[in-house]
Amino acid sequence: MAAVGVTQTKLADQRFVIYGAGSAGLGIARQLRDGIVSIDNVDAASANKQFYLIDKFGLIKDSLGTEKIRDAVREYVRPDDEWKGVPTNEKGEITLLEVVKKVKPTVLIGCSTHAGAFTEEVIKEMAKGTDRPIVLPLSNPSKLHEAKPQDVTDWTEGKALLATGSPFPPCKTSNGKEYT
Repeated sequence: MAAVGVTQTKLADQRFVIYGAGSAGLGIARQLRDGIVSIDNVDAASANKQFYLIDKFGLIKDSLGTEKIRDAVREYVRPDDEWKGVPTNEKGEITLLEVVKKVKPTVLIGCSTHAGAFTEEVIKEMAKGTDRPIVLPLSNPSKLHEAKPQDVTDWTEGKALLATGSPFPPCKTSNGKEYT
């Protein structure tokens, strides 16, 4: 919420990519969606459309089928027709990078415990679509973080707004300014 205030936008203006659609990711999505509903007076179905959840099968979309889509995430399933022509990996999954390229998220949340998933390419691609990317690598312990705060700071030239799920040393921007 504080990061949205810094960007001087509304919660309802954000595009959220949540990498890790387990109980933590789903809980975060629901809290944010409920915030959009209550603060910005958007109906829940419309608010759900601002979320793109990624799990071990890639982007959660209709064609994954009932055997791969848990009932708990059903309200966030993306229609396949949104993703025509988007490249897939060797398993036919739409990866984090491809989601970031298409969606141009303003908020990227990690709760996957997939260390290093927020690569330089992913973060730089995200930064192309927003002036102040909000990046939240929340997995813990630190060795399981999706990205190190200093890397995200460097890759966005200090423009990213960051919060983590574990302690890290203070970051320094290219001009030497330190922040925690």
